[in-house]
Amino acid sequence: MARYSATGYLLLTLAPLLVAQRTETLVDVDAVRAVGDPSGFLRTVRVPDNPPTLSCDVLVAGAGAGGFAAALRAADYGHTVCLTEESDWIGGQITAGGVAALDENRFIEISGAPRTYYEMRRRIRDHYRKNFTLSPAAARLENLNPGSCYVSALCFEPQVGVKVLEEMLAGRRPRIRLMLRSKVFALDVDRGAGMIRSALVYRFREQDVVRITPRHVLDATELGDLLPLAGAPYTVGSEAKADTGEPHAAAAANADCVQSFTYTFAIDVRPGENHRVAKVEGYERIRDSQPFSLGIHYAADYGWRGTFRYKMFGDDPPVPNNMSPGPFFSWRRLLDKRNFSGARAPEDLALMNWPRQDYHDESILDRSPADTARILQQAKRVALAFLYWLQTDLERDDGKGRGYPELRLRNEVMGSEDGLSKYPYIRESRRLIPARDRVVEQDVVAEYQQGSRARWHEDSVGTGFYMVDIHPCGANERGRMMMPRPFQIPQQAIMPQKVRNLLAAGKNIGVTHLTNGAFRLHPVEWTVGEAAATLAALRMRLGREPLPLELQEQLARNGVPLVWFDDVPVDHPAFAAIQMAAIRGVYPLSQHDLHASPDAPVSRREAAHALSRHFGIPTTDPIQLALTRGWMAVDHRNWFHADLPLYWTDWREDQFPTPIPPHDGRKTGPVTRVELARRLSGMAATQ
Repeated sequence: MARYSATGYLLLTLAPLLVAQRTETLVDVDAVRAVGDPSGFLRTVRVPDNPPTLSCDVLVAGAGAGGFAAALRAADYGHTVCLTEESDWIGGQITAGGVAALDENRFIEISGAPRTYYEMRRRIRDHYRKNFTLSPAAARLENLNPGSCYVSALCFEPQVGVKVLEEMLAGRRPRIRLMLRSKVFALDVDRGAGMIRSALVYRFREQDVVRITPRHVLDATELGDLLPLAGAPYTVGSEAKADTGEPHAAAAANADCVQSFTYTFAIDVRPGENHRVAKVEGYERIRDSQPFSLGIHYAADYGWRGTFRYKMFGDDPPVPNNMSPGPFFSWRRLLDKRNFSGARAPEDLALMNWPRQDYHDESILDRSPADTARILQQAKRVALAFLYWLQTDLERDDGKGRGYPELRLRNEVMGSEDGLSKYPYIRESRRLIPARDRVVEQDVVAEYQQGSRARWHEDSVGTGFYMVDIHPCGANERGRMMMPRPFQIPQQAIMPQKVRNLLAAGKNIGVTHLTNGAFRLHPVEWTVGEAAATLAALRMRLGREPLPLELQEQLARNGVPLVWFDDVPVDHPAFAAIQMAAIRGVYPLSQHDLHASPDAPVSRREAAHALSRHFGIPTTDPIQLALTRGWMAVDHRNWFHADLPLYWTDWREDQFPTPIPPHDGRKTGPVTRVELARRLSGMAATQ
């Protein structure tokens, strides 16, 4: 039941939060500038004894990809949600972080993300179809990419992302209280019960403090801010090889070795015009220490191609596998003018998010507010210095001079005064330490896997697939990319220790410094948020911890993939049935590909294996088990015919230990995989 009515939130007055200090110093990220005294970006918060209190079922801290998805799902379950966000845009790295060139994978058009994520992608494409005249070639495309960028199947303007997310939120607003420019800065935790009782939130616009009393708390902040506030065990930086056993981990742990972060920006080209930005203080030092270049060294000892220098303009085909192109401007181009026609056709627009503009000297995790403000300012200086270098010092493609002063910073694209993203693009946050199943390199990287998928997790709450992509810290770390197999997200990875009503809903899950490089991307974060909200909703509905299969059934029904298939999209009528049959082990899985092949016939061997899994009887010889128990029979020559297709009449259902749902009676066989999945999962085609 909702804890506040659709007409408003219940304002309560409770006993004061028991904290020793009554002032807090917070960084106002929105106020950070590349110039000025960093202390001017700090806010001193005076905590009143009795702040006004809001009551809701679920507090979601952070409205990035994971937090946004979590808020939608919790609201769809009928729960009230308090959704806080430091910036004034929802969407996190998709929008406020400026990374509107979605980091996905080559399967994304058909599988690998939740149904609500696909709704976002569809709405973005529809926005351009409805509000612009597309060129004939672009209008024919089902998978329209407004920017025709190389790094992603979908590039777009960040503000379009905001608009689309607001549209998705609109129908749920009666249950979701969105609190922009707000930050959770303290938690009241009952240590004995392991429960968060309330949270203090500072609202930067209103310059006041409110208390939120939730039943569940989801940490979807970009930095994992709630883990230390709640007293949940967590780690920062890189682990030692002796700790994780990862072959490529460092010899010693280093809390300062956190992936670099980036202030992104967008530019267009104005031939014959001069749009040079002001030269940044300390430009020469920044230029040389980064160092600025369009060259990247793809280390040959990793089996890569060596040093490669990108040119500024052009439309060369992408390099296979990692989608990296020769041309720089079109790599993350958000708008390609060739996709549009008519008077309102936009000019080319490109996102600048490049390793050489990353800020890697210092981490902002577990730093004082004063240090954080200073580091953020320096990161902005690095981004603006990179733009100045592009405009002034970069050798031109034609070799005739240096710099492209015609590159224009488009402030309005990022919705900020200085043209930089509203919030830095954060690649690595604090990471919780789960009770078990921390995801390590050997769990996902291809060379350690036997089959077509990564390590199997029976408690899977989602899937992901992206390179282990490490943007190095400043502690002599080398950039690293390792190719994984399509992987699963274990439930244990979203569950902190010691605090029972806190869940991770973003990058702060139980992964390592290395595997974070594969789990930090848009669709994976979104999936983590869906899983966290679904788990919280089930806990509140059941009044207990749900069984893994109970959680997984809800996720599958909501269109969240649990097992990797490349031919069963989320809108397939048997999606949920196939996912549940697969996670239970009754669906045939290939070790050579990701195909579900739902219309393929089931062999008698596969049917015997399915029965042993369905009835929970472990065996190394499912055929012998089926024969011994009388579930299946041999013919008069004593042949089992393991490779022949299954007919329902091959099963001796009166010998089964428990009944299974009846089949529809339309045919006896051959039985297809999708028919087997539907019958053993008890899910009809519409489920």
